[in-house]
Amino acid sequence: MSKKEALSPLDRISTKEWLVFALVMVLMALVLAADLETTPDHVTICFIYTAIIFLSIFSFYRSAYIAAAVATLFSVIGSFVNPPTEAVSVVFFANRAIAIVSQWIVAVLVTTRKDAEALMRSDLAEQTASAETRRRFIDVLSHEIGTSLTTIDGQAFLLRRTLDEPDQPRADKIRSAVRHIQAIVQQVQLASEVGERASDMRSESINLRRLLEDLFVDLDTSAVFFKADLAALPDTILGDPDMLRQIVGNVLSNAIKFSSPGGEVRIAGESVGDRAVLTVIDKGRGVAPDEREKIFEPYYRARNSRGVHGAGIGLYVAKKYVEHHRGTITVDGALNAGTSVTISLPVAGPVAEDVQGAPNVLNNPKTDATLPLH
Repeated sequence: MSKKEALSPLDRISTKEWLVFALVMVLMALVLAADLETTPDHVTICFIYTAIIFLSIFSFYRSAYIAAAVATLFSVIGSFVNPPTEAVSVVFFANRAIAIVSQWIVAVLVTTRKDAEALMRSDLAEQTASAETRRRFIDVLSHEIGTSLTTIDGQAFLLRRTLDEPDQPRADKIRSAVRHIQAIVQQVQLASEVGERASDMRSESINLRRLLEDLFVDLDTSAVFFKADLAALPDTILGDPDMLRQIVGNVLSNAIKFSSPGGEVRIAGESVGDRAVLTVIDKGRGVAPDEREKIFEPYYRARNSRGVHGAGIGLYVAKKYVEHHRGTITVDGALNAGTSVTISLPVAGPVAEDVQGAPNVLNNPKTDATLPLH
């Protein structure tokens, strides 16, 4: 039995809750004293108890019922210690009865509110524990699968060296499948950590154009015709550089995956008010209107995504990271008519270092002043 479970109900009541309860009792005693000194025709005195019972919301559980019982007792005492004359007796006792009923109604309302709060706290604790269990399970599973895949990949590499040249593609297929599974495992692990990343988020001024240019170099765009126009972007924005790379990288990867070989994928940037706006446009499979919001859900894959590798996590992670930056991400398009993804992020002030002299890799004559990626 844990120490917390061994505590009695009274031991679980905090000092603050005891102080609030004591304050309620003192106030009620003062009201009783005033009731005994007030003339019987002063019919509103007992309704003051009702207002005091509301303070029980800050005290321990069911303290409102105790307060209501004390208020009822004091109301009855006041009725007999200082009885009314015959002229006001009916009104007097009617008001006392109404006041007592109102005291118990308030006590029920306060207790119901505390019940709802306790239920919400319990649900939150269960959800937190469940999320932590899932995270640990994914961590363990990712580690075990990763270790096994590393072994398979190593053995496939050694096997390739022993095979004749016509048979070597078989080993290459094994290694390709290993890399595909590793990518999915990494995506699943990343999705499980999205919520935790919010607390670890860095906030710094970032040269957005330079960050995107570095990202473009790492992307494989050999299957499409890629164009980038970032000249109108603001110099810097405030944010987490790793998250920003993940946001744009996930959106661009989707655009490339769902484009036909040789299709065009374009990214454009501009400054709109106090926000940096990036738009990624492709002429690929598109997305149905009824799926535009669903594609941001974890593990959701659109109906027309068959035949394309993926776990349905990229856009979910992108949206969560955009929200961490207090930005927005929207999707537009139609089936077989391409997709347009717009990312809007808050802008930061200029960076301290001089970035104007940085080389502009976008100026490449092969793509009409746009960047070709490999």
